[in-house]
Amino acid sequence: MGADEHCVERNELTIHDPIVLPSDVLLVPVVDLPPETREQIEHGPDDFALTRPQTRTMSSIVDRSTADLLERFREPKTIVAAIVDYARAERLDPETTLERAFPTLAGFLNSGVLVAADSALADPIEPTLAAGAVVDEFAIIEAVHVIDDTEVHLARARDGSLAALKVARPGSEHRLRTAFDHEAAVLAGLTGTVTPKLMGRGAADGREFLAVSWCQGIDLLEASAELRQTHDVAGLVQLATRVIGAYAQLHTEGVLHGDIHPRNGLVDADGRVWLIDFGLATRVDEPARAPRGGIDLFLEPELARARLDGRPAPSLSLHGEQYSLAALVYLLLTGAHTHSFSLEPEPMLRQLTDDPPLPFSAHGADGLGAVERTLTRALAKEPTARYPSTSAFLEAFAAAADMRQTRPRTTRSRAATRMLSDVVDRLRGPLLATELEPPTASVNLGAAGLAYGLLRIAAARDDIELLSLAERWSHRAMVAAGTDSGFENAELDIAAEAFGRASLFHSSVGVYCVEALIAHARGDEIAQALAVESFCDAARQPSAHLDVAFGTAGTLLGCALLLEAVPGADAVAAVGDELAASLSDTVHAHASIADGGEIRTLGAAHGWAGLLYALLRWSEARACAVGEDIAGRLHELETIGLPLGRGLRWARETGLPAAENPLAGAWCNGAAGHVHLWLAAERVLGESRFARLAEAAAWAAYEAPASGGDLCCGLAGRAYALLAVHRQLGDRAWLARARTLSERAPDAVRQLTLRRDSLYKGEVGIAVLAADLNRPEWAAMPLFEREGWR
Repeated sequence: MGADEHCVERNELTIHDPIVLPSDVLLVPVVDLPPETREQIEHGPDDFALTRPQTRTMSSIVDRSTADLLERFREPKTIVAAIVDYARAERLDPETTLERAFPTLAGFLNSGVLVAADSALADPIEPTLAAGAVVDEFAIIEAVHVIDDTEVHLARARDGSLAALKVARPGSEHRLRTAFDHEAAVLAGLTGTVTPKLMGRGAADGREFLAVSWCQGIDLLEASAELRQTHDVAGLVQLATRVIGAYAQLHTEGVLHGDIHPRNGLVDADGRVWLIDFGLATRVDEPARAPRGGIDLFLEPELARARLDGRPAPSLSLHGEQYSLAALVYLLLTGAHTHSFSLEPEPMLRQLTDDPPLPFSAHGADGLGAVERTLTRALAKEPTARYPSTSAFLEAFAAAADMRQTRPRTTRSRAATRMLSDVVDRLRGPLLATELEPPTASVNLGAAGLAYGLLRIAAARDDIELLSLAERWSHRAMVAAGTDSGFENAELDIAAEAFGRASLFHSSVGVYCVEALIAHARGDEIAQALAVESFCDAARQPSAHLDVAFGTAGTLLGCALLLEAVPGADAVAAVGDELAASLSDTVHAHASIADGGEIRTLGAAHGWAGLLYALLRWSEARACAVGEDIAGRLHELETIGLPLGRGLRWARETGLPAAENPLAGAWCNGAAGHVHLWLAAERVLGESRFARLAEAAAWAAYEAPASGGDLCCGLAGRAYALLAVHRQLGDRAWLARARTLSERAPDAVRQLTLRRDSLYKGEVGIAVLAADLNRPEWAAMPLFEREGWR
């Protein structure tokens, strides 16, 4: 057959049709890959790694000439034009080059690396449905996973329940119709005990879709990594037991999953394991009908042997799935795979067929001999040597797990402790003789924040010397408060009008509050009375802002702190009552939170969470009932929370997608601030559901991507939220998680900080956190939470 008669059946293209290499296909020199990756693949010095993210196509290695040829298709070209162009540049014969290169190009066309220039597959792989779009009865909230043929959205059904909505992408409708029908049929026969429930199947506007109930949680790999990080071996064994139990339940219901790997299992906040993605599943009594797929690292030896021999793949089986499950459990317990796998297909398959699993000790996972022995049997090369059933595997593993009673190992925050020592040394040494950068007086960035930080560290250590040092820094703040540079910095765009003239964090209100607290700690009643009087005068200044960071709500929190420290301070009580009344009137008059209006921000520093929190805290300090509107506003805020991992997070402001909040876990605009709100609601209103909401927000604060290390936006503020949950709800696991975040905070704050020596935006807040972690029962988010240590 002549060259001009070649065609590619899958795409019905000929060498005269324009094709393109999509812009998101990556060609990376192998020498630029990490050394550990290069060691696992066969490659030449000039080879390239070829991959298209967010597709099902496996990465591959190509030589330089193939990479050069592929780059010719960055702009649409016919195969003939590209070959002629390439041959001319390389001084090669075009006919010979075409004959040699065409099989390779045809393979790239069939795998989707090269696509028709006018195909939807040529576009970057992005969601095609926006928030608010409706597919059948499901309203899309946000995209959660997008690949070349499918997009998965978090959606809300007509009854308000959440759904995972799978939608076929353009060009994939026909193939996914069959796949969705298959998955729907499998799910329809399950009880939903460990699996999602089928909610809908159909087509809308030509788009095939499948809707299943939303299973909340993090994947098994993330869950096991967290437990290893906190040295919770008992928790790891418990997780492994629950994973085996979930698959035992699935097999009891007569279904084989067919695609076992850690991303297809989720762990929720209660430790419950959910199994997801049943596209390759089948009934136990119909195994031959299931297509074989899955990830090679978890495939059973009998399937690997068939692939090596070029034989048809064996059907799914209970014994085969048991091997895959054991390989998954091995990964969860050790953090590594059963073998040091080659990335080359044939050597990897031979490892599965011939080599025994590495001992746990090779990965530093010692002391798990009993459970390791149960896995060794489940990982036997011959199916008949494994357990007779998954339930028998579970029984053996659970018995081995009962043999060890390991308690989580307590971790200490060494990095944070070192930062504490460094901060104290600077505050008692060189900084005392240094002029601070403006704003020099404020709590947020200036001397008042340094004074307060020292007060808290002194209290945690029972250190009189540090208390005296706190007094010196407070005096500097008082002096600086009367200067132009005390609360403004033109270079940072910090001005009194924008940041508040009656702000706890950015004005003299905070300076006098800190001075009063330090005088109270020293037992100096005269200095305390003078500071309280100045505080009340400053707090009565008109404020253009309502929020915690810049306005009324923050000043009200200052009133609560002073009233709790100095019971009977009538002047503070009067000011606080005035501020609370004004704030309550605003809350009462506002439209619903979801509708937006003048107050659109939702977080603790600038929005609804902070306003409601301040009113609840004043109710605590005054021992009085909270306004009737508060419960309704809390319900409104609760209903717009969305799942994130094991928890709930909120958008930065109404009308914006929650997924676009870069501070989703932070105190200022994220879940950590909401933790304090829901805990205060539980204390004041006495409803247990608020405690559950606090824990849900705490999970999001713990699991959201890092956004710095400081108190305001970063890991230190998030750690304080977890400590608050530990103190109020009594779960020591939250203390361990707080320590984990505190260990990450020092590095994070060095990489991203506004002012190194500041309370809320620098290292001083982390130093206070380190001191508090030595006495966690007294820990309190600085100048925000109630301070029981007084």
